[in-house]
Amino acid sequence: MFDPDKLPESIKKRIAGLTWQGDDIGMSDSTIMLFDEMVLKIEKVSRSSEHEKLLLGWLDGKLPVPSIIAAKTQGAYSFLLMSRLSGEMACSDKNMRGIEDTVTALARGIKMLWEINIADCPCSNTIAEKLVQAEHNIANNLVDWDAFNPETLTTEGFEDVSDLLRYLDRNRPIEDLVFSHGDFCLPNVFTSGANVSGFLDWGSGGIADRWQDIALCVRSLWHNYTEDGLYGEAEYQKYKALLFQELGLTPDEEKIRYYILLDELF
Repeated sequence: MFDPDKLPESIKKRIAGLTWQGDDIGMSDSTIMLFDEMVLKIEKVSRSSEHEKLLLGWLDGKLPVPSIIAAKTQGAYSFLLMSRLSGEMACSDKNMRGIEDTVTALARGIKMLWEINIADCPCSNTIAEKLVQAEHNIANNLVDWDAFNPETLTTEGFEDVSDLLRYLDRNRPIEDLVFSHGDFCLPNVFTSGANVSGFLDWGSGGIADRWQDIALCVRSLWHNYTEDGLYGEAEYQKYKALLFQELGLTPDEEKIRYYILLDELF
């Protein structure tokens, strides 16, 4: 947890006297401070942190996203104070119990993204750009080994991460470019019943293939719905089918696998 005493003075003034609690849901290295009506995100300055600021400004009025209250860079750290979203994370216990509405909301959320005009989108995450970034991540030891699925190498048959990167480069799918969240996992989508009330975590957002968000949604749905052992594979498959029914698409398992593998390097 980042030391609150080291916050920039402009941020300190905004939150002075307010109570907060930490939030460790998710897999990023960010420090999150939750206030009643605001959220402070603290992370090291990176391509992701700068993209998030750009996209939150660009998306204002286009999608239900947090409003920027204050943004500051101090030393190696980025500080982003935002409004707090309504609703609950799609992965909450309540939403997992009401899984049918949650899956419907997820599909609606993906379609909301596709409706955004990408003509003047300030960020792009095409496969070519992501592979360059993935190579940089490997070379600079930025791949999060704690989050890396070891079965990717053992089960999928890759010798190492460089072998995985070569596979991804050789097997690039044809892209259908849309506006993408980039990390469409259940903790990043807030819902109310069968509707989306907001989207969080925009560091990977921008122009990308339609299947980028679908793939990570499918993976996150499986992870959150089955990990505690209360729900089985058959039930998951039922709701995965509902997701694609709501999207009006037939699952493309090759593209789903490709984008899940690509995400291992981020």
